[in-house]
Amino acid sequence: MLISRFSRAALAAAVLASAPAAAQTAADYDYDNLVFTGVGGHVSAVFPHRAEATLGINLRADLGLLGPGIRISPGLTYWSSKLRESEVSRIERRIEAACERGGTGCPGIELGDIDLSDLSFDLDGHYLWTTPFGIEPYAGAGVSLHLLNGGGEFIDDTFVEELVDAIAPGLNVVGGVEVPLAANLRLMGEARGVLTGNVRYMSFGIGGGWTLPADMRRPVVPPAAPPAPPSTTTRGSN
Repeated sequence: MLISRFSRAALAAAVLASAPAAAQTAADYDYDNLVFTGVGGHVSAVFPHRAEATLGINLRADLGLLGPGIRISPGLTYWSSKLRESEVSRIERRIEAACERGGTGCPGIELGDIDLSDLSFDLDGHYLWTTPFGIEPYAGAGVSLHLLNGGGEFIDDTFVEELVDAIAPGLNVVGGVEVPLAANLRLMGEARGVLTGNVRYMSFGIGGGWTLPADMRRPVVPPAAPPAPPSTTTRGSN
């Protein structure tokens, strides 16, 4: 029940954030419109503010149009890197300061390399534009849930690792273009900005998408069962 409520709230937030100024009426948007339409993926250059630049992988699904021009796209994103030396030094200084406040000197702390990885579950809403130039631009926003994991030779199983590990919600801003290559194939380029309480980053990716044939598409919300026909009784003759 809690997951269902979170999913609906996240979906509503993604739609509101991606809707244009000239918004449609609420009646134009319905969960019943969502249909599993296709899949796609990106390889991205990721630039975290606390960690070194790295490569990331994004996998996503296309759930079709919730309403006029609004596409819903859930996905998974993963990247792994190392904390910048300046960030490691900042953590070392904080530990030394905590030791001094406790009356115990611990100068010269060296934590070595600290790894940081992020696995996020994303839910984005894209506003799509139709152009006569053979490209399909989009822009939008969404929400995400990030599972951050830290590690390193000198911090494993210590309180420092616990400081780096986190589960954090995030906000996404996205923009990109899609170029049809064939009836069911698209080339995609995307820029993404992500903001959480623990990690902020920009990414720039390129990838592709595959649209399912019409006979393979399935509604995300199963249609309601038809009402049972009224029962009839036959009176016997006396």
